[in-house]
Amino acid sequence: MSGGAVDSAAFRQALGHHPTGVALISSTDADGEPVGMIVGTFTSVSLDPPLVGFLPARDSASFAAIRKSGRFTVNILAHDQEDICRALSRPADQRFEGLAWSPSGNGAPVLPDVVCSIDCSLEACTPAGDHYFVTGSVESLEIHRPVAPLLFFQGGFGGFVPGAFIAPSDAIVAEGVQTVQHIRDGMQRLAHAANGEVTVYAKVADHAVAVATVAGPDVPTSTILGSKWPLTPPFGEVFLIGAPEAEVEQWMNRARSAGEELLRTSRERLDHARKHGWAGSYAGDTRDTLLFPALTEYGVDGVTPAKQREIQAMFRAAGEDLRPVDLEPERQYQGASLVVPIRDRHGRCELMLRLCRIPPVSGSRIEVLADELCRLTREAERSVGGSPDPRILVSSP
Repeated sequence: MSGGAVDSAAFRQALGHHPTGVALISSTDADGEPVGMIVGTFTSVSLDPPLVGFLPARDSASFAAIRKSGRFTVNILAHDQEDICRALSRPADQRFEGLAWSPSGNGAPVLPDVVCSIDCSLEACTPAGDHYFVTGSVESLEIHRPVAPLLFFQGGFGGFVPGAFIAPSDAIVAEGVQTVQHIRDGMQRLAHAANGEVTVYAKVADHAVAVATVAGPDVPTSTILGSKWPLTPPFGEVFLIGAPEAEVEQWMNRARSAGEELLRTSRERLDHARKHGWAGSYAGDTRDTLLFPALTEYGVDGVTPAKQREIQAMFRAAGEDLRPVDLEPERQYQGASLVVPIRDRHGRCELMLRLCRIPPVSGSRIEVLADELCRLTREAERSVGGSPDPRILVSSP
């Protein structure tokens, strides 16, 4: 097939299956005002001499200003900076409004908390179709925060955790990804309808690993693909669906040292889920200010015994926030987080679907969203020959 015969939409979709890093190319104009553009094409070019490159559109006014300045700084965005990325995608005259930055060695803006920054002088600008291939000579660089970078993949933002998909988890994760393909459109619709985030987790040993996530149009993605949550009470009861009582006891034993109150909360959550068919956790000071932020970072840089102890202590402190509640139809609930199991053909739960980050909603609205979440899991179960059961939706922190 000749190049002219390739449909542009198909080209974009196919190349979207290759994840790219997200970077801000920044500089200042003749008046000293900040200019910049978000790119997904930044790459290293040469080690000797040190050269980097990116590919801006030929009609980009922002790049025209950068080119005129003759210098630029590359800001590699971190996995938790999607909101900053979206702000920097605004019209050029609003791009830096409300954003903090400091001048780099060459005077270009450097954002706080980026992974690293690279100061460059513009080396060459070569036409390449409807883009330029720009190379820059590296003058200095600095690592500011060695964390997972922000990635763009299949039209959405996410992150990456090294080593998350190594054997023996490969087969489990691959099956999870295959299942997700059957419900991804449904996940997207639900995320938009709820104005929240929908994530699929796979059970890998004693952790839940995020294998796919989508978010509503104005919701920054908080889940890093490959990130892990520990299957420690009171979290992880969803994966006990269809399990023998001995396995439930084994799960409970992981929190014996945390005290009877946490064990009681864990059992109540599991019993409530089995009785009512669905449940959830809602806003709480400890849950929202300590536990959830810690879980977001847990496993990103590797799981250590110290981190596991820290999370268990937070579970214990947030125990009251995690108790199941009976929803009142007219009352407004904040921070609802709902989880459903996706059962395989053996009736076991190896995947779970989570809806979170939704705005304050009424109890009756939560019921509707839970029904939609259940419907989506039944669709997933049919795709794998699973055994749906309307009375097995359970909660997660």
